[in-house]
Amino acid sequence: MSRKRNKPTSKIDITLLSCGLVDLPVFTSCVEAISREAEDVGAKVYVYLNGAPKETKPDFIHAIPDGFEIKQSSERVGFPAGANRAIKAGSAPLVLFITDDIILHPGSLKILIDRMKSDNEIGVCGMKLIFPEDSTDPTRPAGRIQHIGHGVDIRGEVTHPLIGWKPDNPKCNVSREVISVTGGVFLVQRTAFQKVGGFFEGYGLGYFEDVDLNLSIRDRGWKIWIETGAVGTHYTNMSMNKSKTPPNMAGNKMIFRMRNQSRLVNDSWTFW
Repeated sequence: MSRKRNKPTSKIDITLLSCGLVDLPVFTSCVEAISREAEDVGAKVYVYLNGAPKETKPDFIHAIPDGFEIKQSSERVGFPAGANRAIKAGSAPLVLFITDDIILHPGSLKILIDRMKSDNEIGVCGMKLIFPEDSTDPTRPAGRIQHIGHGVDIRGEVTHPLIGWKPDNPKCNVSREVISVTGGVFLVQRTAFQKVGGFFEGYGLGYFEDVDLNLSIRDRGWKIWIETGAVGTHYTNMSMNKSKTPPNMAGNKMIFRMRNQSRLVNDSWTFW
């Protein structure tokens, strides 16, 4: 099934990955924000349904705006494989990949595009993410920093520097090169993504596939950039929490270490 936009081929694709395990108001805000940003820059939008469960399908499908092209797998194939399929749906030289628990703030996509255009050595450009303003979870402080780029500490552990800080703190408003940005939302040069083979699909449910991708692209000579002028609200791990399936953190960490140990350089101190 598809709903196709009657627009000429764009220079940017937006690909939204969802398995259908959504909070409908959040998902509605997510796609409305994508629709606004796409209109602003003339992007083509693809939604890849990663085995969306039948019980959520009617309301879920109705929330997707007309003009978004919908593709679907018959069963859930995991985040890395689903993301690869989503990004392969289009052909534009730039791709914004986004998950269904992130709401883009106005003008953010144009800011990312302008940054990429200003430096063709940037392969991946991420944005500043904040926790929801209505969060009551003390581990997700309302309106505070969720992501400002990944760091690597002295033990070789991947970190989220400045998590929980106020977004207007000067240290949270430095746009710069980093080791990695989150896989929840990023703008990528399609060429860079293709040359490393996309996300490594050997990871199970959990984490690390985004850092792996960034390190691989970085090894090919591209910069990984965090652009703090672009902002999104991140309802973290929504699909994972609804699926009630625990992530394979230990297994994924072992795979990550085997593939990337020599690439991990202490840089968390640079955020401070």
